[in-house]
Amino acid sequence: MNSKEINSQLPLGRNLAILTKNYYGALSKRLEHLEIDKHYSVLVFISQSKIKCTQQFISDNLKIDKTSMVSVIDYFVKKNFLKRIVNPDDRREHWIELTKKAEKILPELFFEINKLNEEALDGLTQKEKETFEKAVCSISNNLSKMPSTRILINYKKAKK
Repeated sequence: MNSKEINSQLPLGRNLAILTKNYYGALSKRLEHLEIDKHYSVLVFISQSKIKCTQQFISDNLKIDKTSMVSVIDYFVKKNFLKRIVNPDDRREHWIELTKKAEKILPELFFEINKLNEEALDGLTQKEKETFEKAVCSISNNLSKMPSTRILINYKKAKK
């Protein structure tokens, strides 16, 4: 990212959006051969969850609106990375589970995410990395307490 992209005169959200766009663009390029073009965090979240995941649980934790979450799950089901299982105790509820195909790509997914994170934070000391993580958490917590309008963010590959 060059210094012209980040501008302290712009709203914080715009600079974070630029950072996000650059990050997911780089991650998408590294993982384009996996048949997934977005929403890697959903697979990561499900793989790390200690409990059975429902669409609502994933949506709440990843801050993805319900309508978009249904589309994301449909996308991964169609590509055979996720499956829906009816909860036998409540047929209205579906558990979302990884398929063998998803489990097969998880090691590469984690490797590329960790490698990209290291490269993105290159040049920062361990203390600076910890401060950055703490600052991002604080900013998110502060903003989550404020009244806000629901915003939909859809990461799609741009046409060349």
